[in-house]
Amino acid sequence: MPWSLRMVMYAAILIILFLSYLGFRYFISVKRANLKPRWFWRSLFVMLAIPFLVYPFSGLFEFWSTGYFSLEEYPYFMIYLFWYGLVFTGVMLNWLILHDILLPILSRLSKSDKSIVQKRFAKSFLVVMALTLVYTAGKMILDTHRITVEEITVDLPEISGEGESFTIVHISDLQADHFTDETKTDRYIGLINEANPDMVVFTGDLITSGLNHVQAGARALGKINSTYGVFAVLGDHDYWAGSDAIVDALRMEGVNILLNEDSTLVHENIPISVTGVTEIYSSQLDNQSLGTLINDYRGEGIKMVMSHQASDRLIEFSQHSGTDLLLGGHTHGGQIIIPIFFYPFTAVREETEFVSGHWQLDEMFLNVNNGLGFTLSPVRYNVPAQISVIRVE
Repeated sequence: MPWSLRMVMYAAILIILFLSYLGFRYFISVKRANLKPRWFWRSLFVMLAIPFLVYPFSGLFEFWSTGYFSLEEYPYFMIYLFWYGLVFTGVMLNWLILHDILLPILSRLSKSDKSIVQKRFAKSFLVVMALTLVYTAGKMILDTHRITVEEITVDLPEISGEGESFTIVHISDLQADHFTDETKTDRYIGLINEANPDMVVFTGDLITSGLNHVQAGARALGKINSTYGVFAVLGDHDYWAGSDAIVDALRMEGVNILLNEDSTLVHENIPISVTGVTEIYSSQLDNQSLGTLINDYRGEGIKMVMSHQASDRLIEFSQHSGTDLLLGGHTHGGQIIIPIFFYPFTAVREETEFVSGHWQLDEMFLNVNNGLGFTLSPVRYNVPAQISVIRVE
């Protein structure tokens, strides 16, 4: 079974579990609220739930019957409804748990008859469910299309008092495909250029899959205006699709792609070393080679390491080598974050604690960028696309 279909089926199992729990509470609430005709309200839930599951089971049937599965062959609305179902039921999980905790407590404490308390609770639950249905849809649409610009200031003694700040724009995971088209990437590039960057760092995943969108992704990066150009590394999807084609396309657009190598530029008499590390699932340097590469430059000025995955070992090696800035992507910021009683739940947290944002780790600054595009799901929730504008002073 393809990785994409397998992940969709895992998500489908979660939706089924959440829907079962939600359906159980919904039917009881309809009964206690005395909504009539009852068959209508029960049918309403079924009509809501079925569209959430059409996409994964259609994909599973296609794979079983033909041995083939492709995300691009399904209507957008079918895919969006599936992921919306995951978000909606995940958010409703908070209310379901809260309902089951509060109802027995208030039933005991209230002076009113137990049946009256249950009826009020049932009506409140149904109203909350309707509001959540609308709220999650609106927020998902907003977060999926929103692009945020994060302004970050990093103080480094190497350039303190040496003149104007050095502006690095960090971007990642363009993921050019049929969901992230030219209109969206042009808006993204426009915001990058508005920051007047001295240097742009792209930490991998130019495309999502295949080679159909390579030229479009490369052209997008070629539109960036930067004093010292654009520096890039390969991401997982670039490697899987065909790294040679990605590298050739980027170099044709004037992008400096670093394949386990470094480059040095000089800004106002301050040398800046940029090391590009290929740190992805399918291609990694051994520890000795990684240590040699990162320790290759120990001169004056700023030392920067860029990689698609800011893995634990890369963070450790970079810290020990005197790196000032480590820039990574890969996580998409979690892409879909569903708070479970204020805890920001996302599957990416199983892989790394550095999901989205920036951290000062002793003497090293780490930034993990949310990126622009998508991988498995074409939606974002609580994690809009991001451009990191890092002003080194």
